[in-house]
Amino acid sequence: MNWKATLLLVVLAIGAAIVVYINPFEKTEEEEEDPPWFYQVSFDDVMSINVTHNDNNVSFSKPTPNAWVFDDPVGIPPDHFRWGGIVLLLSGPQTKRDFSTVRDTVDNPAQYGLDNPRLVVDVGLTANRNVSFRLGDATSDESFSYAQVTGFPQLFLIAKSWGDVLARLADEPPIPKWFVEREIAEIEELSIFLGDVDGEEGAVLRIQQDNGEWFARNLATDEENRPLDTEKWAALLPFMTGPPNILVENPRIEDRDYTRWGIEDNGPSIEIRFRGITDRGTSFIDGILFRMGDKTEDGLHYYATSASDQIINPVLKLDAEWTEMMYALFNDVPYGDTSGAARGADLKPAG
Repeated sequence: MNWKATLLLVVLAIGAAIVVYINPFEKTEEEEEDPPWFYQVSFDDVMSINVTHNDNNVSFSKPTPNAWVFDDPVGIPPDHFRWGGIVLLLSGPQTKRDFSTVRDTVDNPAQYGLDNPRLVVDVGLTANRNVSFRLGDATSDESFSYAQVTGFPQLFLIAKSWGDVLARLADEPPIPKWFVEREIAEIEELSIFLGDVDGEEGAVLRIQQDNGEWFARNLATDEENRPLDTEKWAALLPFMTGPPNILVENPRIEDRDYTRWGIEDNGPSIEIRFRGITDRGTSFIDGILFRMGDKTEDGLHYYATSASDQIINPVLKLDAEWTEMMYALFNDVPYGDTSGAARGADLKPAG
């Protein structure tokens, strides 16, 4: 083979290798761009939240770096299980599609339900900054809502479920269950535990409702439930739903040490049990357990915390008249059958 033929074969081999390496016929996948952000702020920058859904409105503020409370009712922290994740949710959602590539301005807000938006959210930030957005109509497949940041022309599609979670804050505010006002008919049982006395287990008084009739039993002295005097009990019945006008001394205790308020695990406590209904409509028995502490210096309240919430336990102030009435039941249970009735021990709440 002459040198010209050899050179030609070498050139062809090199060309084939380049084609194999580059492969110009290979289909390249187009990289998908990340969906744009509707808006984005720092989690720690969020200082207040105001949500309006149709005719309902609710607002929250952050009095300390790690605590959130309602503006009304004043100072009440929201239920943790409903509130958890809300601030992160409001730090900014990503969108399905940015309509600004089609039109830079919303010429007709009514076309998207943005002239009278169903949901308006104002987020207050540090340094007196604010971001506000509104959600209008849902798309035809009910998966997304048209949305717009106030003051900006772009139109976005936001997952409808994102807006539904925020709308529920206004429609069904996340009031903690220890603050909810209940009806007498809902109450199943009220138990009072006076705490350990001199190293011995404290006394327990249990009051129960059965088909509109009320019974009581001091577990230390009564062998079974005993009916209550109807007339005497009628005066006390309104107090069975729980303490009135609960106040919050401190919305969140980071170290979970409540001894400075006289609240201890083996101290006096009051438990109220009532009928509840899950989101799916299933009935169950729920309850609130107040661990009681010292009396306030002004004598108007007792410190307490709700042990029912194992994550955030604010220090509460319970009405002193209500608390002392509960304690006094041990000494004067209004039994209906006075003949041979066991008397409540002459006990005082520990601590």
